[in-house]
Amino acid sequence: MRIIYKTLLYLFLIFFSTIPVRALTDTEIEGLIGRMSIEEKVGQLLIFGIGGRQVGSVPKAHITKRFVGGLILYDRNIRVPAQVAALTVGLQQVAQQTPNAIPLFIAIDQEGGTVARLRKGATVLPGNLALGATRSKALAAKAGELTAIELAAVGVNFNFAPVMDINTNPNNPVIGVRSYGESSDLVSELGTAYIRGLQRNGVLATAKHFPGHGDTNVDSHKKLPIVRHDKKRVNTVELAPFRAAIKANVAAIMSAHILYPALDNEMPATLSYPILTRYLRQLLGYNGLIITDDLEMKAIDDQYEIGEAAVLSIQAGADMVIVASTLKKQQRVYNALRQAVRNRRISEIRLNESVLRILKSKNAYGIFEKPINPIENPNAINSPLSVVGSSAHREIAQTIATRAITLVKNTKGLLPLSEEPQEPVLLISPSRDFSNTFLKAHTDLTHITPVFIPAQVDAELLAPQLLITKPSVIVAGIVNAQQADLIHLLSQKTDVPIIVISLKSPYLFSRCPDVACAIAAYDGNYFSMAAAVDVLLGKREAIGKLPVTIP
Repeated sequence: MRIIYKTLLYLFLIFFSTIPVRALTDTEIEGLIGRMSIEEKVGQLLIFGIGGRQVGSVPKAHITKRFVGGLILYDRNIRVPAQVAALTVGLQQVAQQTPNAIPLFIAIDQEGGTVARLRKGATVLPGNLALGATRSKALAAKAGELTAIELAAVGVNFNFAPVMDINTNPNNPVIGVRSYGESSDLVSELGTAYIRGLQRNGVLATAKHFPGHGDTNVDSHKKLPIVRHDKKRVNTVELAPFRAAIKANVAAIMSAHILYPALDNEMPATLSYPILTRYLRQLLGYNGLIITDDLEMKAIDDQYEIGEAAVLSIQAGADMVIVASTLKKQQRVYNALRQAVRNRRISEIRLNESVLRILKSKNAYGIFEKPINPIENPNAINSPLSVVGSSAHREIAQTIATRAITLVKNTKGLLPLSEEPQEPVLLISPSRDFSNTFLKAHTDLTHITPVFIPAQVDAELLAPQLLITKPSVIVAGIVNAQQADLIHLLSQKTDVPIIVISLKSPYLFSRCPDVACAIAAYDGNYFSMAAAVDVLLGKREAIGKLPVTIP
């Protein structure tokens, strides 16, 4: 199958290299807008999700009949880099067959950490909270650069990253480790470094989620959150990273599906003229692209008919709307926007403003000039695909993970552990990968008993069973609250010292405060697990600093 994908990619790229493409002048862009039909202009406002890993009938219809400005790739569209490259080439090829041959934005959520669509064969970096623990602008910039290089190699030109939300709420169910931390200065510094690294390498960055999703205890995928801070607080805290992003010339800002009564007591930010136009455009002076978060999220979709929501968002000041999954809803959005222009709910002047921003952004990032990087032979050592998941990139990922590891607590001075333990060690692991990483680092496994625990555990039932082995020390990896509660129960039932490693949020330590040693790894990928084990065994020092306060 991999050979088939590479063969298709090769054929597509040979074809594509014959298409005469170049950057446009401002005059040519204005002339292009003058030639576009209303349908083509409306289509440019759309970013749709598609199904499948090949160019099927639905994406073809989106491009040739609805003239979409962009498509977004999700896990369902992605297997390996060569396949993604073949897909993006095919999509851009279809776009070249439209009347004005306008190339596509091809977007993705490649934040790193828990949110990364391109995984197999690529370099998946530790997430933003790990970067926050490094306190390194240089590493944040390198993360942006590395991400852009790998995305561009597979034909993705628009990244919906970085998250610029300040995670001031430990109970936030959707941001958490996706944020750089709880400090507006830290989020601003690392986020802008990432933006510059990404955009210097030809991929549009997106600061999200405006005006801030960090202090919520509701997930907008499920329900409409409300942030009740007064205007002074919002201006000084939540908006600070977005001001910094604007100063860094971020290409796009994504709106949040959140109600901010101090800014607009009726409409969520995505549909709010006061927030998107008065605040973002006029007060903050932002002239780049404003895009909505997915309109199919329940915070919007449960409250508004989706076609009407799209119209309201454009009226509010958004340039592009995302509809991630459902074909019927995508069709409704396109038809609703087209009808809104026809009946003048959206004036053609207003429509042209957004189309101009979209086309200028595509032009500025070379998307007209190079819809996709020409690759003569995907199998060649010097092929652009060769950088994806390269050893050099993996070294950078390992450096970030290693510098992030934070020793939160070490009351009994247990560290370092021996590579050849002489007393029984109970290893409680949330994944086979963590267990294997720990075991491979030891030269003698005689006294180590590994036990896998699922995401959902019955702590009262499991705790006594775990202690049957009569360990001299317990090493536990955790990724969620139930596992943290199990560790807390163990700490109440035994005097055996417990070392706990959080492979996700460091806030989990607040649920097991009586452990002897706590290490924050921030991520469950290989790089972070390997770095945590190195600290356990004294091979490296933990130099990371907590970017959030643990209650």
